Amino acid sequence: MYALFSGPAGQEALRVAALLARRGVALLSHETAAEIHGFVRHDPERPIHVTVPYGTSALRSDGLAVHRSRAFAHLALPGSAPPRVTPAHTVLDLAVAAPSAPEAMRRAHQHALDGGVHPLALERAVELRRPARYRRAIADAVALLRDGVLSALEYRYLVDVEQAHGLPVGHRQDPVLVDGVRRYEDVTYDLPGGRAIVRLDGFGHHRDSATALVDRRRSATAVLAGTPSIPYGWTEVTTSPCRTASEIEALIRPLGWPGTLRRCSRPTCVIF
Repeated sequence: MYALFSGPAGQEALRVAALLARRGVALLSHETAAEIHGFVRHDPERPIHVTVPYGTSALRSDGLAVHRSRAFAHLALPGSAPPRVTPAHTVLDLAVAAPSAPEAMRRAHQHALDGGVHPLALERAVELRRPARYRRAIADAVALLRDGVLSALEYRYLVDVEQAHGLPVGHRQDPVLVDGVRRYEDVTYDLPGGRAIVRLDGFGHHRDSATALVDRRRSATAVLAGTPSIPYGWTEVTTSPCRTASEIEALIRPLGWPGTLRRCSRPTCVIF
């Protein structure tokens, strides 16, 4: 194989070379496809991943990882150059390659969000390929996307605060009228004594004055309606989930939540 240019080969040239080295049909896949789709950062130390039809022989080469797929005919993103796997199937590839089921669920959820993959597209990819590993975990990720868990912060709140401590799972993305405009609350708890609201503010949430105004108006609307609400950010949810869970219990217990708060699996878990 020859390069028709001088100087070191760039990343695009290396990817094309990886495809040509296959001497047959091949697609960029896994982390390599994810880099091009924009939901995984480029790592120059990472091998270039290609997928070929099942049963195809492949020469081993340093810096090249070859995968074989029985569903090869359905994986290509139409018109892509260089040829690569669709975003939905790329998400599925990365999830199946995870070291554990919880990590597979996290990857499927986060990569689908980062890549703008609709949950229906990911669900169809799973039905087509029926992966032997982590099918339940990936299905759970699809369910989260369908239920409106739309950020890494919302995912961590669900898993580390609600589920880990036995709290009720709140409703996601419930519509509410604010100054005559439909807005959406991150998490709501509807209980016999009324509703409580949890707002999850991630990094850059108040990136401009208009966004900050919308949040202030949402807060004002809740207060005037007599609805208790509480905001949390990344730090409270990820570094102090047990304290956050205790505060949520204090928020919803007076509204009639009959459950029992429990300690999570963290050795340092303390129920306040």
